[in-house]
Amino acid sequence: MTEEITYAELEFNTSYALENMPRPATSEEKGHRTTSPTWRLAALTFLTLCLVLLLGLLFFGIVFFQVSRDFKEEIGNLMKNQETLQTNFSKRLQDMKDNLCLEGEEEKNKNNGPICTLCPTNWKWTGGDTCFYVSTKKKSWADSQKFCSLQNSTLLMIKDRDKLGHLPPRDMRQYFWIGLHKSSNNSWYWEDGSALLRKKADWIDVYEYYTCGHLYELNIRTYDHCHSEYFWICEKAALKLRQPQTISP
Repeated sequence: MTEEITYAELEFNTSYALENMPRPATSEEKGHRTTSPTWRLAALTFLTLCLVLLLGLLFFGIVFFQVSRDFKEEIGNLMKNQETLQTNFSKRLQDMKDNLCLEGEEEKNKNNGPICTLCPTNWKWTGGDTCFYVSTKKKSWADSQKFCSLQNSTLLMIKDRDKLGHLPPRDMRQYFWIGLHKSSNNSWYWEDGSALLRKKADWIDVYEYYTCGHLYELNIRTYDHCHSEYFWICEKAALKLRQPQTISP
């Protein structure tokens, strides 16, 4: 009897202990508890990123439209400034032409045309594309050449007879040094290196004893030494001033 009671109490205590022992969480409960906060955090992060991206696109859109509007306004201002500058430049250029441009014959008058001719002060223009300087002092041929070189010009070169008729007025009784000289090989050359052509040229009288040429009346001569002092004539290309056409915006 005592053994049966003891066995019953032992079975009861064992059964009670098993019933009150904490049970481990099932796999479903574990998954629900661990994945639920992670999913919510991922969703919140994704929504945050979407919101930031949307705000960024909105910001850049506003900036783009603002810059585009400012750019169009700047282009408009530049166009207006260009028109103003073009108008002012045309007026100033016309004033320069009226004050500086040379007048030739009536049918060749450049003042009212799109192009006019300019020559430096104290230089002469007789039409065409050349400016001439007729000296009022006398120098040797070498010093005359040096003077012309310092003026970015050369001594006068007369390669054809027609040019004699387009020279500026001068004292026809005086000698004028020109850009003709004899080289070491006894050949005559102009300032630009081209050779003197004397075939059937009755207006060229070259005396081989001397080495520098001068102009007398309407003839080329070499009748004196290069160190003799005469007047001289320089020539250079005339400056052509062209009035630009108005540019439409």
